[in-house]
Amino acid sequence: MNATAPSTQEATHWRVAYQGAPGANSERAGLTLLAERFIGWPFANFADVAAMLASGSCEFALVPVFNSTTGPIREAINVIREHDFVAVDTITLAIEHWLLGVDGASRHRIREVLAHPQVIAQCAGWLSWRGYEFREVDDGAIAAQELAQSGRRDVGILGPRAISTATGLYCLEGPVQDRADNRTTFRLLTRRGLFEPRA
Repeated sequence: MNATAPSTQEATHWRVAYQGAPGANSERAGLTLLAERFIGWPFANFADVAAMLASGSCEFALVPVFNSTTGPIREAINVIREHDFVAVDTITLAIEHWLLGVDGASRHRIREVLAHPQVIAQCAGWLSWRGYEFREVDDGAIAAQELAQSGRRDVGILGPRAISTATGLYCLEGPVQDRADNRTTFRLLTRRGLFEPRA
């Protein structure tokens, strides 16, 4: 990391707000950056993530800011610009998307695919090639939890493979993103003055 906590605020674990649910790429980014110090705190949208950091309820927020296929992630950038946050670290991860479904589903039985708009854009060619109808959802990891509970075999979801471990869904096909070099950059943010630059 590019910043360290003052001695009066030393901590072995840090609460990190992120948009998504267990298995999301933001969670993977947090675990990669902070390892055992990472305590993930998932929220449904970026506004809630920013509000938690601004209120002092957590030490960090982790947000995606750029994808190599689709460009700047405006939804996240616009929210964090409203606050006086400081970036203390950045990480870029390779991003793969998989078609996930419940036990007994197959890609031939799928009639509708759910995905976040960013994921749809990153898999547009594959979706067109397969001819699937698709529907945008606010968060793929949260929608995956709902799909797992529904048991519907005619609906699939696009997202990282880790979602299958977190929800009990199965990987039906993948990776299916259009570009093999698909990458997302995540920014680790904190409140100004909480963490100080290293000397």
